[in-house]
This record gives sequence, structure tokens and C-alpha cells, in this order.
Amino acid sequence: MEVEDLATQWERLHLSKEESYFFHINPKNYTEEDARGKNCLVGKALTKKSVNNEAFRVTMSQIWKLEGWVIFKELGEQCFLIEFQKLIDKDRVLSGCPWFFDRHRLTMMEVDETISIHALQFRFEPFWVQLHNLPLATMTEEFGQQFAGSIGHVIRVEAEADGRAWGRCLRVRVAVDLHKPLLRGKWLMLGEK
Repeated sequence: MEVEDLATQWERLHLSKEESYFFHINPKNYTEEDARGKNCLVGKALTKKSVNNEAFRVTMSQIWKLEGWVIFKELGEQCFLIEFQKLIDKDRVLSGCPWFFDRHRLTMMEVDETISIHALQFRFEPFWVQLHNLPLATMTEEFGQQFAGSIGHVIRVEAEADGRAWGRCLRVRVAVDLHKPLLRGKWLMLGEK
């Protein structure tokens, strides 16, 4: 009976006329030069337990070995805004992913200043994927793009200037969906083999 009452009350809930109006923001007021977000990342520890903010700040600052300063601001729910003095430090931290804190995965994304912090979805994370036991004919940048595209968004294929990637394995940087299990392998058919 209480559930029906709650549902009925919810249906009667409406915003007033004043609450329904949109507040419009002129995008011209927010130029690329003014954007502080280009030097920022948003990081989130993938754990249900709370994170010690001070330990997180000290540990990550030491591990990253930055050239400039870094500021951490807690956003709630194991989520932090990380502002770097130097863009090179931010890029180094991003390219060094994956990172861990207290044995928990730390996922990071670049800041989009047009999106609310609560709307951020920590769903994709870049990983280096190794493709083993490939025929030499398929160890190319083009093949890596096509094949690894079935795993996720391909960021980069490690290859020579001529496009060949001959070696022990073909390495591809892929944005993997964290909500899906990792693939353990895939079958490959080259002609009739």
C-alpha cells in the first residue's frame, strides 16, 4: 500500500513555472584560453571502501615523479580532480595508465568542462593488449587497427614507420570497457588456415 502512495505522490510532483525555465549560458564566454580543465584529470579509485585522501595525495605525487606541482581536490565517492601545473606531467600520467592505489584500480579521464562531475562515467580505460601467435603477414598497423577494434576503441598500434609490427607479439593500446569481462582470446582465420 505504501508503494502505491509513493507512486501516486511521485506522479503529482511537477516543477513550478519558474523552476521549469532553462538558464542559458553563452558558450562564447568560456574560451579555450580560459579553460583550466586542459591541465586537469578526474580520477576515481574503483573500490567501495573510502579512500584516505591524504595518503592518496602523497602516494600518487611520489609515484608520478612530476616536474611541477599537482593539486588534488576531493569530489566524493573516491573521486578526485587532479590539476597539474605542467601539461607534460598530465600527459605522462595519462600515458602511464593503468595506475593503482591501495591495490585498487585508479581510472582517469580528461576533464570536459561542459559536463557535470556527477554525469562522468568511468567506463573505458586504456590498456596495452598483446596479440600473440599471429602470422607475420598480419603483424601490421592496419591489421592491428581492424582486429583490436573488436576489443574496443583503438588508440594506437605499436608499429614501425612502414606499418610493419614484426616481433614477439603485436601491441595495441585499446580503450577497454571496464563493465565487460576481458577477452581471453579470439580465433583468427587467414585464407583457409
